[in-house]
Amino acid sequence: MKCYQCDNNAMYEVGPEKVPLCLQCYALLQQTYLKQNEALREEINFLHDSADSIFGIRTGARYPTKRPVLVSGGTINNNHIAINNSQIGMLNTGNINSLNQTIDTLYTTSQKNLADNIKRFSEAVLIDKDLTDIQRTEIFESLDIVTRELLQEPENRKKSVAGFLLEKISSTIQVAASSLTIWEILQPLIQSSF
Repeated sequence: MKCYQCDNNAMYEVGPEKVPLCLQCYALLQQTYLKQNEALREEINFLHDSADSIFGIRTGARYPTKRPVLVSGGTINNNHIAINNSQIGMLNTGNINSLNQTIDTLYTTSQKNLADNIKRFSEAVLIDKDLTDIQRTEIFESLDIVTRELLQEPENRKKSVAGFLLEKISSTIQVAASSLTIWEILQPLIQSSF
């Protein structure tokens, strides 16, 4: 079955109409959902702040807000993953932000070992001179999708998609010796969750 949006083979059926989408179009749809959820969180936070100013007391917890990543020089730490301005290149920081959110969630769910290894691997990929910007982007996009699947209930995880993307990361990372050693630790940790 072909994707509704492009000529690739469909991997997902979305919505009650079961619209067929390929992996790339599905990932784009998920990014759109994430942006909509961020806007809703900001609106809810605004409403809480408005109620606070009216009543003079704190009315409840707030959603954590994402801060934009601005790299003007030196090294910054984007919550967990440190980025140097010379490493940024053509990299989409949205994937790194999403990975940071996943790492936050893993820490709060007491999966420190997995979170630490995702962080170490991401930083190794950033500094690895054997990888091109395109390869880095592919690795981060794939890792982002796989780690978001880890946050789903076990019965709702897309195991075949995760397996495909883990294999993609493995084949891409083969050229990068320093990142490969960390990947050999991280991959079994992720696979054991599926």
